[in-house]
Amino acid sequence: MQAELAVSPRRMDDAARARLAERADTPLEMLFFLANDPAITVRAAIAANAATPPLADHLLARDSEPGVRRVLARKLATLAPLLDPETTDRHRRATWEALLLLSDDDAVAVRAAVTELVAELAHIPRPLILRLARDVAMAVAEPVLRGSPVLEEGDLLRLIADPPVPETLGAIARRPHLPEAPSAAIAEREEEASVAALLANATARIREATLLALTERCGGHAGWQAALVRRPGLSAAVLRGLQDMVAGEALRILLSRPDLGTAGPAGAHPGLAAPGPSPAGFPDPPSGPVNEESFIAAARHSRLPECARILAALSGLPGGVVTRALEGRDARLLVSLCWKAGLSGRAATFAQMRLAGSAPEELLVLPGGSWALAPETMQELVGGLLAPS
Repeated sequence: MQAELAVSPRRMDDAARARLAERADTPLEMLFFLANDPAITVRAAIAANAATPPLADHLLARDSEPGVRRVLARKLATLAPLLDPETTDRHRRATWEALLLLSDDDAVAVRAAVTELVAELAHIPRPLILRLARDVAMAVAEPVLRGSPVLEEGDLLRLIADPPVPETLGAIARRPHLPEAPSAAIAEREEEASVAALLANATARIREATLLALTERCGGHAGWQAALVRRPGLSAAVLRGLQDMVAGEALRILLSRPDLGTAGPAGAHPGLAAPGPSPAGFPDPPSGPVNEESFIAAARHSRLPECARILAALSGLPGGVVTRALEGRDARLLVSLCWKAGLSGRAATFAQMRLAGSAPEELLVLPGGSWALAPETMQELVGGLLAPS
């Protein structure tokens, strides 16, 4: 060591100066001098050296090379639990200020280096965590928003009320065990991606009133529907609401969930209408619109007479014949009648699941809405209704 120090750093090559910069026993004055070295490798070695004096670290926090600043960020972030923003100690103050500079660095990689080491630690100064949480880059903010135990419910509510970027809401929505108040605040904003993320977060605590409100408004939001029908612990009221709002693949998923016992009428969940007579509160009207949407609305509530009336009107078949066909609950015949009436595969899916009680794997409408049965087969089934008995 003495031999190395006897030679001026200006007369050493880059490798020799870097070795000197790495040593824990290099005099502090020399480490400070090398913090201004023209070689990036030397300054990076100084940035990584735990023995480097805080004033040199503060200098390196403004280094022109992002790679040097990133090395320094990782070192100082490990010291964050020991730092006090209110300290009057000159050296500790310099370290704290250097860390704040790095948490506000122009380079995302430098700010992310701080986040990597502090995001999930409990004893990190709040000003640092709040600064990182408000970052516009999700590589920096998301680990803190999702994992920092320092963030309190009030912090989350303020971030939701005034998010730095829309993605802030989604990151909070994915936070494990998110409390009810932030969940409600995210729901109230009705932002597409963040509400879908909230509903998909099985650990988020969401009030039933919030779930019911989202259910009522999910009709035009495919992402919300997909998350809602998969969400555990749905109440009977939410399930009833979902029956009215979701369709297609979302409905198939809902009705096929084993935890809800919706495979068929015998095990139907109390919140889901099983195929059969119209539920109380949904009487069969004697007349009404004759179109696909009115048919789907009737099928949602298993209103068999209304479904028969619409199918008969659209297909040109006698009403009594169609009614008797629906009462038989034959899935192949029911889907054939929908085809004959000019209805879509979506409408036929509703009919088969609600009126015939078919399981999702038994559906006769393929993904994309195409028919599983050949047109000739469906025509033959429908024609058989009119054959003399």
